[in-house]
Amino acid sequence: PGMHGMGGPPMPSPFAAMPQGMPPMTGRPTPPQKMTEGIPDPNSIEQQKSAYERSLNVQLEQGTRMLEEQNDVQKRMLRQEADKQKFEFNRQTDQQLQGQELSVEQQANYQLMELQRAAAEQKALLEQQSNQAILEYESKRVEDEFSRQQYEYQKKAYEKEVEMQRELQKTREHYQMQAQQMQQQYSAQSAALQREAAGAAAQFGAPAPNFYGPGAGGMNFGGCMGGMGGGMGGGSYVPPPHM
Repeated sequence: PGMHGMGGPPMPSPFAAMPQGMPPMTGRPTPPQKMTEGIPDPNSIEQQKSAYERSLNVQLEQGTRMLEEQNDVQKRMLRQEADKQKFEFNRQTDQQLQGQELSVEQQANYQLMELQRAAAEQKALLEQQSNQAILEYESKRVEDEFSRQQYEYQKKAYEKEVEMQRELQKTREHYQMQAQQMQQQYSAQSAALQREAAGAAAQFGAPAPNFYGPGAGGMNFGGCMGGMGGGMGGGSYVPPPHM
């Protein structure tokens, strides 16, 4: 059979002329047939071999170049398809990302609005509590001021009353001393009159007169002064506690 190249026409086999066997010897021997007759010699074989190798190398080079070109074409097609898929994937990914970002932005805006609303409510409540505390403080301050003024007034009145009681006590003690002195003087005068009367009676033989009546023991000036000042209050003022 002939040798076929890669993509080229079949080439004849360089060993096609070789005999298949020797005929049987019959009768008279004939001169032997040259076994090398019609057979390519080594030089021819080497030439055929070189030519076949060159043909094979050319076919190999052509096939390699075709395969490389086919490979490059397929790679370019794959790259184009991959670029197309990447573009579509990036487009879908960008759309999905934009949708997610929009959702996150809306949620953040809603949370921000809720936070601002809660902060405004807390500020309003704080303002109300602050105003209430200030109002309560002012009310207590007015009460404290009124209590202080009332305390000062009552304190002055109490001090004035104490001073009046002290002056009245001094006056009462002064009048009591004067009354005792007057009583002592009247007692002495009465005793002198009694003695004089007794002397006169003894001289004339008549009983001694009693100038002050039966049981009279003289004038008592201290009793009339003991009740002075008793009507004035004897209590004391206790200041009110501070609020």
